[in-house]
Amino acid sequence: MDLQSGPLLALCVLLAIAAPAVCLVLWNRLTGPRLVRVAERLGLIILCQVTVLALAGLLVNHTFQLFPSWSDLTGTDKVNGQVKQASGTPPKEVRPGPAFTFDKSNGLFGATVDGQRSGIRSTIRVWLPPQYDLPQYANMRFPVIELFPGFPGTPTTWFGPMQGAAKLLETMKAGQAKPYILVAPVITVEPGRDTECTDIPHGPQVATWLTADVREAVIGRFRALPGSESWGAMGYSTGGFCAAKLTEQFPNLFSAGISLAGYFDPSSPDITRDPVLTAANSPLALLASGPQVSLLLAGSSADSNTVDAINAMVKAARPPTKVFTYIVQNGGHNVRVWQEMLPQAYDWMSRQLIGPV
Repeated sequence: MDLQSGPLLALCVLLAIAAPAVCLVLWNRLTGPRLVRVAERLGLIILCQVTVLALAGLLVNHTFQLFPSWSDLTGTDKVNGQVKQASGTPPKEVRPGPAFTFDKSNGLFGATVDGQRSGIRSTIRVWLPPQYDLPQYANMRFPVIELFPGFPGTPTTWFGPMQGAAKLLETMKAGQAKPYILVAPVITVEPGRDTECTDIPHGPQVATWLTADVREAVIGRFRALPGSESWGAMGYSTGGFCAAKLTEQFPNLFSAGISLAGYFDPSSPDITRDPVLTAANSPLALLASGPQVSLLLAGSSADSNTVDAINAMVKAARPPTKVFTYIVQNGGHNVRVWQEMLPQAYDWMSRQLIGPV
């Protein structure tokens, strides 16, 4: 039975109900030596726990569409697909960057930044490519990809489970990607509050933080190219929404954005309570203005509603916006699938951005 099938869910419900009933019926009917009876009763208790946990896990998976098949759960599925086309200016003022410190344990530079434009105080993680320290690159600046996690993810997810740096190194070694500076800022600046990377009226100015403040911090400290033609955004799930939205909202800062299993209509109550704010922060609605950017929209056919959302974006796109799609057949809404999409994503981004120069 399929991992998300109705019959499997019904079977797990029946087992979760039947196991305690069996336990009650058999508890005092067990025979044999005392130790054997103790072991048998322990087995009955474990059976009850296993059936309940299996049902809980299945309900979570059914709700969030994490793993559509057994092979996806065990990691034996391989994602597949091809990128298909469906259809700057630097900041005026650059302030000196904050003090970034290097962490040998993860190979990342980190800093707590006081955002002068947004008023947000939060952290940024930065990964530098090996070329950054080579003599032949000493006078060069590098393109940048800003990376956004899902909600309520953290920046380090990009360098841990997502293997963002490792996948970039693999793709560079294959000659399909440029050396990028990878920048992963915090997007959940207030714990538990999903702003979907938006400037919330009378609330956190997260879009300003992720564009003006993060950008100035990185350019002020590292040899990062400042122009929009050398900056891209990429994210998964909610981070994919953010990457598409911010690229469309700020074509003077980003020229390309990649959404991995993102969605394209706001869902945060901070936004949806105001129709004007909703329209201004909807990647789907923003396409009507025809921003001069390129978008790669990636998703899995097995990830509920993802492909429909991508198709709606393709239909709404108008020149000069360029929309590309990357649809795989297998895999749900999970890190393993997005991780395997990264080589194609980096390859595509390398054909959009300029640098190192």
